Amino acid sequence: MLHRAPDANGPTSVLPQSVHAESDRAARGLTLTTRLVIAMIMLVAIAVFAVGPLLLALGQTFVVISGGIDLSVGFTMGFAAVVFSKILNLTRDSLGEPGSLVVAAVVALAASAVPGLINGLLIARLRIPPFIGTLGMYGVARGIAYLLAGGTTVPISNSIVSFVGNGTFLGIPMTVLITIILTAGMMYLLSQSRFGQHTYAIGGNRQASLRAGINVSRNTVALYILSALAAGIGGILYTARFSAGAAQGSAGHQLPLSNRQ
Repeated sequence: MLHRAPDANGPTSVLPQSVHAESDRAARGLTLTTRLVIAMIMLVAIAVFAVGPLLLALGQTFVVISGGIDLSVGFTMGFAAVVFSKILNLTRDSLGEPGSLVVAAVVALAASAVPGLINGLLIARLRIPPFIGTLGMYGVARGIAYLLAGGTTVPISNSIVSFVGNGTFLGIPMTVLITIILTAGMMYLLSQSRFGQHTYAIGGNRQASLRAGINVSRNTVALYILSALAAGIGGILYTARFSAGAAQGSAGHQLPLSNRQ
């Protein structure tokens, strides 16, 4: 079939209808490609945004399964971010970028474990309800983080840290890749290890766990330390992503349901 289309010289010209059909198919193909590209960009953005809450949830999962709750993880994450930034800046000139990264990460994780240790001891030894104990630690971690940061963000300059926060590997953002690996490790720990089975047992029946010979106090302390360490890793990745540590960076991740009411 032929189709008449306006000619540049004035009169109409006869064009095959197949030309218009091919043009329409090309336009639809371009639209589909554009939509796929936009969808991929959106998925990557959502995955990067979910890194922080997911890391907090990894440690919180163990605590909740055991019958507890940890309300301090939000500002434990901010505390770790500030400590990481401070140590990174202090050791940058003396140790170089790789050395300062290792030292800062170790110190930040050790610092983030301290709130978890205190939470665990309060709950396991002093029998303070988890809600009360961790809510108090939430305020303590928040105050220390703001004091260390001087009430502002702490900028950093480290190319390795910047790559971890904003680089990609095989098209996957490094922060997302690290979170996937940690999630897989936590899943294995919870489902396949003795520690994970003890966590389920403690949450199911504390008295029965005691009679079965499980050291409930020690496991409780370990659970809150694990939760704090997961928050510490979240603080490090937050600093890597934004090239700055901030005490308020994770504000709102604790008690999200209450904030919506």
